[in-house]
Amino acid sequence: MKTTITGLLLLVSVLVRGQEIITLAECHRLAIENAPRLGDLELIRQMGTLKQDQAGTSWYPSLNLNGKISYQSDVVTVALTDPSIPVDFPEVPKDQYGLNLDLTQNLYDGGMASAKKSYEEALAAADLQEVEVDLYRLKGNVNSYFFAVLLLQENFRNLEVHLENLLAREEAMQTALANGALLETDLKVMEVEKLKIQQSMIEVSSRKNSFLDALSVLCGKDLSDPVVLEMPRFEEYQAGQLNRPEYKLFDLKHASMEAGKELVGKKRMPVLFAFGQTGYGKPGYNMLNPEWDFYYRVGAGFSWKLWDWSQTKNEKQVISYQQQVLQNQRATFDKELSSLLVQEEARMEQFRLSMEMEEQVVKLQHEISEQAAVKLTNGTMTATEYVTELNKESLARVSLASHRVQLMQAMANYLSIQGNL
Repeated sequence: MKTTITGLLLLVSVLVRGQEIITLAECHRLAIENAPRLGDLELIRQMGTLKQDQAGTSWYPSLNLNGKISYQSDVVTVALTDPSIPVDFPEVPKDQYGLNLDLTQNLYDGGMASAKKSYEEALAAADLQEVEVDLYRLKGNVNSYFFAVLLLQENFRNLEVHLENLLAREEAMQTALANGALLETDLKVMEVEKLKIQQSMIEVSSRKNSFLDALSVLCGKDLSDPVVLEMPRFEEYQAGQLNRPEYKLFDLKHASMEAGKELVGKKRMPVLFAFGQTGYGKPGYNMLNPEWDFYYRVGAGFSWKLWDWSQTKNEKQVISYQQQVLQNQRATFDKELSSLLVQEEARMEQFRLSMEMEEQVVKLQHEISEQAAVKLTNGTMTATEYVTELNKESLARVSLASHRVQLMQAMANYLSIQGNL
């Protein structure tokens, strides 16, 4: 029996050495690196660059080629009724043809191009931060699976300790049975208890693997056995500054709305431009010349929208209302975070108090189990009574280990809510 136990311990030692240790921080990194949403960052940057470049094209000259062919039933004619004046005015042709090249160049746009570029830049920054918010929320999903695995991992270890305690009693029980201090029924009770523990280990292992599979999907890495998740160690929580990415998103959205206001205001500014046209047609600019001719003209002009029936004012007011809605969303978010932090603080305090009591229970119950083992060997206690005491110790260990994991999970949740994880 000693040889069997020694072999089991050696096997466990070999497996432990071959296990890969994975931390919570590494799972966070892998989940973000393998998130499909991560690819949106580069796409948004490229789209933002294109839109900003597009906004600057208003300063480029506009070049258009156009042509016309027309025929009209009547044209302007000039006729003199006095026969003493021998003047014959040419007739404007009824058929007209023309191929023109028009050029327009902005000289002053009232700051519209610059405002448009700033607006597109602000929108792109907000879109990029929205991706960061989604990626940060992914950490919450990782935490759920990670600590679920840790909890089952600790339960499995406690079951292993429980099984080792039973195996350690078998040799002494065999001797006691040979001396008539125990009944064969007692050995069967121990055998039944070992089978129950092995069944529980199978169930726990199966549940742990299911959560590991889910975590593997998020992380894009095979985390099945023999991978072991490392218990994170957090310091005492502190009510520090909130660093959630949502706050930066609120600020960037507000900035984009301010840029939108600036852009709307530029619509009322005067615009100065130069223009030119050259072409070939029949007739040219001289309508009385029936011949094909080359022609051109250059000039400058301006436009100024003096009255828009309060359209600009209303658009700015709509944006102001949107900013108020955004401010209300931020205030709601503040309250939600405050509520969640208070809940996690209460949970952490509960787990600490429970663990203080459970540590004492485990210590005392271990002493009771040791005394029960002596009584079992001496034949003054049945195997059923011994198993009952050993189960109490095992349950106390499981409860302590569970609360230890839950305390670390509550601390991780607290840091995540703050934005500091």
